[in-house]
Amino acid sequence: MNRVTVAQLEAFFWIASLGSVERAAQRLHLSQPTISLRLRALEETVGLPLFDRVGRGLRLSLDGQALLPNAKRVLENIDQMVSHSGESRVRGRIRIGFAEGFALVCLAQTLERLHELYPDIRPEVVVATSSAIEPELHDHRLDLAFLVDPTEREGFTLLPLGAQETSWVAAPRWALPELVRPRDLAHLPIISNAPSTIGYRQVQAWFASAGLVPARLDLCSGVALLAHLVSAGTAIGILSSKMMEREAALGRVRLLRTAPALEDVPVFATFHADNHSPIVKALIGTVRSVLAEMDYLRLQ
Repeated sequence: MNRVTVAQLEAFFWIASLGSVERAAQRLHLSQPTISLRLRALEETVGLPLFDRVGRGLRLSLDGQALLPNAKRVLENIDQMVSHSGESRVRGRIRIGFAEGFALVCLAQTLERLHELYPDIRPEVVVATSSAIEPELHDHRLDLAFLVDPTEREGFTLLPLGAQETSWVAAPRWALPELVRPRDLAHLPIISNAPSTIGYRQVQAWFASAGLVPARLDLCSGVALLAHLVSAGTAIGILSSKMMEREAALGRVRLLRTAPALEDVPVFATFHADNHSPIVKALIGTVRSVLAEMDYLRLQ
């Protein structure tokens, strides 16, 4: 007698959750034929059709709907069993997105700590602005992301890590006053990331508080390059205070005291609500342990 396997249940669960064999294959890092074979084997074992084809997609049949909660419970129990078997046994590949400013502050320490605690985890890291990473996570091309001010979305968990302090940053050449107001910067060159980013929204809101718009606003896709241009005196911008701390200590930039002050921005660990993988838990725990040793995020 054939038995139902965990691999078959995983294939069934992720096809049901994501709506296609293609996305389930991406989620499980397997080929589409492998996923299709596992689903077919499960249907043959239980003797029931678990999906109906709708156009190019798949929809759970009535029998599939009845099986889904049981499959989910079995997989959750297995995840719990694995996670309780010791840190060193957590293994596998994980695709992680890091907001670039956040990564520049703590990614090096995170990877070092991760390899110490979990030598069998193989991280694949994507670094970009939060607004560029979010679609990758929502399309299941990433398993986990650490994002600044992400949008809420059904089916995803937002786990708060703290709030990041940001500052207007300028090179000394601009000879700005001790307390800087929107009128002091409105005529100077300003640089920001794309309009979809929290940094851009901060720039616009800060000037709008005084009924102003900057005379010149350049856009830059990368946070590290933006920081370089600010340090070089090319323009003035809003950046993570922690990220620019060393440059300020060396006298290359000033973290400006402003009125109005900039609000801190929240940072979250974000992942699919159905992803109970011990690897995700290990990554979040590692990042939290690194953050606890740094004077970086403020508790909200």
